[in-house]
Amino acid sequence: MTELEISIGGRIFSVACDNDEQEKVKQAASLISEEADAIQSQLGRLPESKMLLLSALMIADRVADLESLSKGLKEKSEDLLNLKNKNKQLLQQKSSLEIDQQNLEKLVEKILGRLEMISNYSNKKPNELPADESSANVIETDQPKLF
Repeated sequence: MTELEISIGGRIFSVACDNDEQEKVKQAASLISEEADAIQSQLGRLPESKMLLLSALMIADRVADLESLSKGLKEKSEDLLNLKNKNKQLLQQKSSLEIDQQNLEKLVEKILGRLEMISNYSNKKPNELPADESSANVIETDQPKLF
C-alpha cells in the first residue's frame, strides 16, 4: 500500500491505496474536488465535513441519473435485440413462403398443362379419340386414387 496525498476543496488529505489504484484514486479525488470547488464558490468556505457531504451528495445525484439512463439504455438495447431476433425469424418465414410460392406456381403450371391436354381431347371429334375407350379415360396424375 502507498500513501497518496490528494487535494479536495483546497484541503490536503492522505489516502492509502494499492499502487495499481493510484490513478483511479486521483481521478476520483479530482471529481470530488471539482464539486467541492463549485459548492464553495456558491456558499463560501464551509466546514470540511459539510463540504465533503455536499460534494458526495452532488456526485451521488449524478451517479443516480447515470444509472437511470444506463437502465433505460439497457432496456432499449434488449428491445433492439428482440426486434433483431424477430426480424431474423420473419426473414426466415419470408424465405420459406417464397419457396412455397415457387412450388405452388410449378404445381399450377402442371395442372394447367393437364387441363390443356384434357381440353384438347374434349375438342377432338369422336373418330379422332383413341380406339380403346378405356384408354381415353385414363389420365395420369400425381394424385392418389380414392376409389
